[in-house]
Amino acid sequence: MKLFLGFCVLMLAFNAAAQSITPQYETSDCPDSIRRLAREYSAEISCGFLVVPEDRQAREASWDLERFVAQIAARQPTGKAPILYLAGGPGAPVAEDIAQILQSQLHQRYQIIAIDQRGAGFSRPSLNCYELDDQTDYLDPAWSQPCFRRLVKEGIALRAYNSASDAHDLQDLLVVLGIDKANVYGFSYGSRLALTFARDFPQRIRALMLDGVLPLHLNIFEELALNGNQSVARIFSSCDANVECRRAYSNLRSSFNYVMETLDRSPVEIQREEYDYPITITGQDFVFDVRYSLYEKHLIPFLPAKIDAYARGEYDFHPARVDGETAPIETDAPDTSDLSSEGTLLSFLCAEEAPFNRRELIANRAANLHGVLRRAWVEWAISYLNDCKSWDVPRSSARENQPVESDIPTLLLSGYFDPATPPHWGEEAAKHLANSWHYVFPDAGHGVLFTADAACAESIALSFLADPQRQPEDVCMEGLTSPDFYIRP
Repeated sequence: MKLFLGFCVLMLAFNAAAQSITPQYETSDCPDSIRRLAREYSAEISCGFLVVPEDRQAREASWDLERFVAQIAARQPTGKAPILYLAGGPGAPVAEDIAQILQSQLHQRYQIIAIDQRGAGFSRPSLNCYELDDQTDYLDPAWSQPCFRRLVKEGIALRAYNSASDAHDLQDLLVVLGIDKANVYGFSYGSRLALTFARDFPQRIRALMLDGVLPLHLNIFEELALNGNQSVARIFSSCDANVECRRAYSNLRSSFNYVMETLDRSPVEIQREEYDYPITITGQDFVFDVRYSLYEKHLIPFLPAKIDAYARGEYDFHPARVDGETAPIETDAPDTSDLSSEGTLLSFLCAEEAPFNRRELIANRAANLHGVLRRAWVEWAISYLNDCKSWDVPRSSARENQPVESDIPTLLLSGYFDPATPPHWGEEAAKHLANSWHYVFPDAGHGVLFTADAACAESIALSFLADPQRQPEDVCMEGLTSPDFYIRP
């Protein structure tokens, strides 16, 4: 027992030494893509790196982790706390969100501080798995094994790339920037990180805004298939409730099933202008294509037409080529494909999700779905668990799978068609947030606030931030309707 107590005291001393060193903030030039956006939008953006120990549990503190930060000045400052912007993923770079931030009304009144996650974006070291390219089968775990071995060989402590460490870094960032409290915005995985930050450092948060809510205590792989199926079914029911859509695309569900089954039996090779080579579309590819379209508000109105076109064998149908209709909104964001971090994604999933998800439930909960749907989504969920067999990081404690209880004022935003973080997840999170308001936007997908045509969400957010203790002004919700579906001539 004395030996055990002595060991504990020694480890506490090591940890205290590692965490007693004051973090640093080093200014730097902004990357070219961000400087270009600053010029285009006449915005004031300064950049730098938060420098912290990579592994706070290490026996010696290290200074080799640098997290990229972009500070975007408000155009008409309110003098209130800034907004700390947390991107999704995990592993998504904040660089791809800068253009949307600059177009937002929130940027007019609030300083916005966007920070890359550990290992993602411009942060160093990068956990980008270049072993995975656009011609690699993502469901094949073979690509993750060499990436894991390379990162370990480079000396990267993958166990340190988790939500709790990330949240500790956010605390350090506010300290070095001299910010007492921040309004914290989290999108998708960023909402989970925001909840972790609220759990561990509540004194640092003035208000929370969670967009596409991912609660800690829900098991994402066990619910993946049912959530996806619910979102697809909502396209069918919404079209059926619209007289013109129902008349143009009767039996839309049957058409959807027909396309899946046809492509499952006989995949089709097509040429798309976004690719330099022909691509093959299988039934499962079609399922994923529809699922990803449900993420984007501007693509959702075209889904019934696309399903109908595919059912007729017209596989070249694309919203960008629809005559007389507005093409999907072009983004000013730079190409950030090389900045996304699969290593950050897997380090999170394999520590904080995979240990709590049961393989049998993943399959059992999808048992009643159409065969192609079930196979697509169950195989996708299981593929992550297979990746985690070789992505050897310690499992998180049970604390990372428990609800966050908080009375911090919280605004929760959900898109009705969101297949990744559906509205009922926002409702589930709100049960444990005593001072919260939840809004479901009837025409939106994955992400509501920093998106195109987000006037109502921005109005609610600005009202909320003006006085987080009061229910925000939300009269604009009364004017929102289901999507105006495109009708093919």
